Amino acid sequence: MKLYHYVHCPFCVRVRMALGLLNLKYESIVLPYDDESTPVQLMGVKMLPIFDFGDSRVSNESLDIIKILDTDNLLRCDLLTEEKLEELNSLLSEIGSNVHSLCMPYWMWTPEFNDQSRKYFQDKKESKRGPFSKLIQNKETFLNGLSTTLSSLEKELLPFYQSEKITILDIMIASHLWGMYIFPEFQFSQKLDTYLQEVRRLTKFNYHEDFWR
Repeated sequence: MKLYHYVHCPFCVRVRMALGLLNLKYESIVLPYDDESTPVQLMGVKMLPIFDFGDSRVSNESLDIIKILDTDNLLRCDLLTEEKLEELNSLLSEIGSNVHSLCMPYWMWTPEFNDQSRKYFQDKKESKRGPFSKLIQNKETFLNGLSTTLSSLEKELLPFYQSEKITILDIMIASHLWGMYIFPEFQFSQKLDTYLQEVRRLTKFNYHEDFWR
């Protein structure tokens, strides 16, 4: 089995976390961000993650990938009713809008990028969100928005999200929050850091594993 992914991408991270929790072996293929041909050849569109199941099945929908892999429902994918998915997507939208605005100017300087892919990334993201310099100038707005969301999230941790055991909901949430560890002026609360580190431990996740070997 093969996973084509970006290191910074939360949808890619959620698949990596699921694979780790399920103890499944796979080949990790980190694509340069400016590589358009590989994903287009595999799926007809530039969108990652892409998972090759090794049996002619290929998917670029992270939740579909996880549901197929989780044959014993260890992650409780059955929790993802239409109502629950709407609730989670609303939460992830709140998290993502702030995390991405804060972290994209930092992500592009990680070892995932070279000069060419860094420029491609910056041009693409700035066309949607505006100049990175403006995002940095407005960081307090994004930090305040994230703080409000995280304060509400903490109340749902029992110690996992609405549960005593880890589920797919935690993988969805943690994968969107993990990027904030790269932001130098931010610290999670003790409760959230403990939560995220426990998800990391259970899923055997290492953000930059592909580069720190």
